[in-house]
Amino acid sequence: MSQSPVIDPTQSQPSFQQERKKSNSGCIVAGVVGGCLIAVMVCGGVIATGVVGAFALIKSSEPYTESLARAQTNEELQSMIGDPVDASIFVQGSIKLNNDDGNTDLNYSVSGPNGAATVHVTGTKLDGNWDYSRMDATTEDGTKIDLLDEPTSENGSEGDQ
Repeated sequence: MSQSPVIDPTQSQPSFQQERKKSNSGCIVAGVVGGCLIAVMVCGGVIATGVVGAFALIKSSEPYTESLARAQTNEELQSMIGDPVDASIFVQGSIKLNNDDGNTDLNYSVSGPNGAATVHVTGTKLDGNWDYSRMDATTEDGTKIDLLDEPTSENGSEGDQ
């Protein structure tokens, strides 16, 4: 005859319900943490998309493209920082437009094999035409090079690029 094990009624036995709660709490914590991580990643993606979109809009604007074209073809700047002159990824400043009017104030870095410079462009748009009050490049040693002396794209320099 086989004997069944003797259970001491004074010792508490883990119930099935207690063990199940323990494993469910780990799943709940993992779900909450995972959900939070997904929310952070989605928000980060939305913010990154907005930043990239803003840079793309500024970089496609006439003040940016005009000043960059002038910086890339300016012989004095090329002699100081080298050729080719490349723009950095980041642009600081703003462009505010209201139909055919607006204003801009931008700063961005350009670099060449021998150094770097900061391009600053300030202008006003009236009836669809930009008028620049400032467009220059300042090299690392403080030399300021006026980029307004160069011909504008309206005078045909854009086709020469």
